[in-house]
Amino acid sequence: MKRTARGQDLVVNGPRLLQSLERLGRIGWNGEEAGITRLAFSDEDRQARRFFLDELAASGYACRIDAAGNIFGVRPGGAGEDAPVTMGSHLDTVRQAGAYDGAYGVLAGLEVLRTLDDLGIATRHPLAVANFVNEEGARFQPDMMGSMILSGALSLEEARTKRDDAGISVGEELDRGNYAGADRVFPGKYLELHVEQGPILEAEALQIGVVEGVQGIAWWQGFFLGQAAHAGCTPLALRKDALLGAADLALAVRALAEELGDGSVATMGRCAPEPDVINVVPGGARFTLDFRSYDPERFERGKILVEELVRSVAFRNGLEYRLEQVANALPVRFDPTLVALVEQSARERRYTYRRMRSGAGHDAQLLAPVCPAAMLFIPSVGGVSHTPKEYSTPEDLVRGANVLLSCALALAEPL
Repeated sequence: MKRTARGQDLVVNGPRLLQSLERLGRIGWNGEEAGITRLAFSDEDRQARRFFLDELAASGYACRIDAAGNIFGVRPGGAGEDAPVTMGSHLDTVRQAGAYDGAYGVLAGLEVLRTLDDLGIATRHPLAVANFVNEEGARFQPDMMGSMILSGALSLEEARTKRDDAGISVGEELDRGNYAGADRVFPGKYLELHVEQGPILEAEALQIGVVEGVQGIAWWQGFFLGQAAHAGCTPLALRKDALLGAADLALAVRALAEELGDGSVATMGRCAPEPDVINVVPGGARFTLDFRSYDPERFERGKILVEELVRSVAFRNGLEYRLEQVANALPVRFDPTLVALVEQSARERRYTYRRMRSGAGHDAQLLAPVCPAAMLFIPSVGGVSHTPKEYSTPEDLVRGANVLLSCALALAEPL
């Protein structure tokens, strides 16, 4: 029986959403200490994709897979299937992750479609739920690869050449089994629901984050080359210690981020000395750099200064260096009309909220330049993410899905 078209009067099936999250969370689970690992294109990632495809098929939604491996479940509207109002995120994870980053946005989108089916509500425009491949970038860089390819920021041909630490390429993984398809779905509008991954909402006892934009993200892979030497026989003044150079750089980029201000951050997330022996001065050091800033001018200036720091640190420590930028997601501001809709939907449901920016990168960041996009957050307990301790309460999980339902229904226009 058809129900009211007022999205704020409708609620999702909370127990079904939570059960879906629990079932998906078993895939890649390695225990309480190790958490969940579903690296992009891994067997665990494939199992998660199979779970999602089975859920879409069970609900009767058309399953569309594009050449990058992105999956779309489409619920037709009165106007057909083109340019659907799309909700989504990703199912891949970092190593030793929690259960909600990415997966929540995908399964909440699926729950919105199921709720509309349960209530017999048809829409003028089609709706879709999406899983974008390799959002995390933990195995293959750049991150947000699936949405980059869809938006045209990265060609499929170039993406296929990217290799992991073992030398396996994205192309090889796409060709292994039935990962890639031949369909093409392009969102008309895009909404992404996500856990905050930070402490702001919990600290302010708020229920919804209305995300106005995402800071820019730049990644580099680097290598310092010095001279391996005996740790006992080589005087400090005569050493060319590559690990010391990396340590110097880690402190320097931290100081740079503080100097740039406005929430700019810089991180050396990986550092591997070579030959990695207790009594040998490291002759080489591989490292990564992650720089982020919300202001476009600070972001561009910061990237230049990061590369200048690498050069100066190498010179100061008597080292040679190599540096390759592997990701460059520009800062974005989300569509003001969609941001206002998220805010209105939270207010009409009497949920407490605030406007905020995202410190983490998301698929919405890549889609925003090519279609109207917006995001909303729910609190992360303890402000933690990318760890097995990642947690959001069932109440918050349901509240976020309810706001997503309101927004999606308003955009799809109920019949």
